[in-house]
Amino acid sequence: MVAARGFEDAQDIAAVLQARVATIVSRDTGAGRTRRTPRLVAGLIPRAIGPMDAAMHQALVQRADLIESRAAAVLDQALLAGEPWTRALGPESRGSADAAWHQSGCTVAAYRERYGITGAKPLGAVSDSTAQKLDAVRARAALEAAKGLSSDRRAYDLPRQTRASQATVWTSRR
Repeated sequence: MVAARGFEDAQDIAAVLQARVATIVSRDTGAGRTRRTPRLVAGLIPRAIGPMDAAMHQALVQRADLIESRAAAVLDQALLAGEPWTRALGPESRGSADAAWHQSGCTVAAYRERYGITGAKPLGAVSDSTAQKLDAVRARAALEAAKGLSSDRRAYDLPRQTRASQATVWTSRR
């Protein structure tokens, strides 16, 4: 990892190393066990795991709930206000995909809130911060998931519309 490329042009060697480690860790080598998906608060913040006393665990659970509630409130307010960035999520999903669509939207809203993004672009400008770049990858994945869930819904709605139009054509031929 260190010998792969030099540090001659690096301004912050620690940030370069952190980015390289993150890249290596996120790769799926295909050998052995697959990596488990990290448990994240609002789709961005790793949950604290490991040994801790009950009071600390309870405090962290409460904070995680507050962060997720805030993300949901930011998303719901943005949807009600018709903020331009919400259009990038695609139409709000209904039915079985609704919870997944909303969770993906909450991740994008949490990202925007965490980094103070106020513009029309859902993820704002590219950052120089390694932490924000890692969060941006997660937020972009959530944005793409929401779009996918919206397009899936349209794909399921289309056959019903087609069947209805075919029934109309068949009935009018009688």
